[in-house]
Amino acid sequence: MNKMCVGIVCMLIAVSNSAYCSSQDVNSHSFFSIRSPFQSASPERVTLFRDAPLLNCDRYQGGLQAVVFGGESTNSKALARYFLPFDKDTLIFANDNAPGSTIGGLENPNFRDVNAFFFNIQTVANDFKSTVKFSPRHTYVGLGLDWKQYVGSCECGPKRWWLEISFPILHVRNEINCIETVLNQGVAGAFLGDDLGNPPVGANEVNTSVCEAFKGLKPFFVGAASGGAVTGSGFKFGKIDGAKSKTGLADIEFKVGYDFAQEECYHGDLYAGMVIPTGNKPKGEFVFEPIVGNNRHFALMWGGSFGYELWRSCDDVQDLRFEFEVNGRYLFRNTQIRSFDLVDKSWSRYMLVYRAFANSQNVTPEEGINVFTQKLHITPRYAQDFNFGLVYDICNWQAEIGYNFWARQSEKAKLKEPFSTTITFPEVSASIISADTINRAITIKENFAGANLPLGGSESLYNLNAWQESDLNLHSAVAPCAISHIVYGSLGSYSDHWCDCWSLFAGMGGSYEFSSVNTAINRWMVWAKVGVSV
Repeated sequence: MNKMCVGIVCMLIAVSNSAYCSSQDVNSHSFFSIRSPFQSASPERVTLFRDAPLLNCDRYQGGLQAVVFGGESTNSKALARYFLPFDKDTLIFANDNAPGSTIGGLENPNFRDVNAFFFNIQTVANDFKSTVKFSPRHTYVGLGLDWKQYVGSCECGPKRWWLEISFPILHVRNEINCIETVLNQGVAGAFLGDDLGNPPVGANEVNTSVCEAFKGLKPFFVGAASGGAVTGSGFKFGKIDGAKSKTGLADIEFKVGYDFAQEECYHGDLYAGMVIPTGNKPKGEFVFEPIVGNNRHFALMWGGSFGYELWRSCDDVQDLRFEFEVNGRYLFRNTQIRSFDLVDKSWSRYMLVYRAFANSQNVTPEEGINVFTQKLHITPRYAQDFNFGLVYDICNWQAEIGYNFWARQSEKAKLKEPFSTTITFPEVSASIISADTINRAITIKENFAGANLPLGGSESLYNLNAWQESDLNLHSAVAPCAISHIVYGSLGSYSDHWCDCWSLFAGMGGSYEFSSVNTAINRWMVWAKVGVSV
């Protein structure tokens, strides 16, 4: 019973660590990290497999399981708010003179969420307006393989060493559905055509919808009033363009464990191991890109399990027991490509920027997403997982219901290379970019024209007002701390000594993962497994 207390203490430690995580939703983040399935202490991994390597004590004392699993995310609104600014899942994109920009002759500051001009949407009357709903969706299927082998004495009993190796082969499909309703299209083009009937200059260089702009197909066009030049190179990063998928081996887990107890009414073990990264790393090209594994981080892990029999029938054909598993891991640093904002400027990564003083003189801004996407050193730090279930055995059947808790620290990010200190925002108003003028106050939503700063050709004044590394909001590029909960159930059966030598088992189960905040995903999962004890 004392060992059960140890398990409960471990659970309480895990719960207490959740106090370090915020209980509020986040928004305007560029990267979302999803807990990889089929990891140690996850329900689809542990159910029906705890006893498998011991079912054939008179032979090799090993067990193999194969698990087919799959599922899909829910609550797309919460996930959309994670990526979008202002805690919204639907945004209004509009130019300065769009319907509703004034009420009774007075400016209406709430007529839009995002200035459509930053997405290269320009009309003759500067009057485009649309609502865009974002609906992220995550689906996955996989095959998990797990082998556990006892070593040393061939006699069943306590205090034995064992090895375990496992990995999932995973197919992930992510998409952010961009659903746009154009409220006022306007006439595309930077200005009117000539008397010969030629089309408006810039008509082929501008985007006509937000969803089109997010595909990153067209570089920015500076209208006639600003010189009529095509600048930038279109979105290289931060794009949204249909569903993206990835298939691969999602990390290999290797453990060395020791059973400190293996008695009739209770058991316990401890282990240490490593996570060998085999998946992919973020590239930043697309928002909500599919990731197989743990973003290619190497990790050290440790943990254990404990089980205690709560009840047994007099005829020994039924029993009820408590099972507890805990897994902790520390994920080490690697380098990834991530996008970020400036402090207190949500989605500033999608605004226009000048790279250097010369660009402010010849009016050649470019897309900020290509500047605010850099290589970062990412350190995920500590993650922990615990699982406990009630297991009911009758004859050769086993049923289980349980609860799983998972928590993750916030990632830490650091620039790999120094950030250029010659980046500024141009002055933008009424689809005109003013030459020799910058504006530090401008946001993705408001122009703040009164805060413009004429340079008068002064490079020193330009550099004095350029953004510094201290102005970067690298937190917008990381996966924040997260907590999620899983409730699950499973049912399976054992077949003793198939072909007079092996014990087989098969089962199925399902789970639902949920969180009170949007830093962890909500999703359902189903699985089916088969295995053998040799």
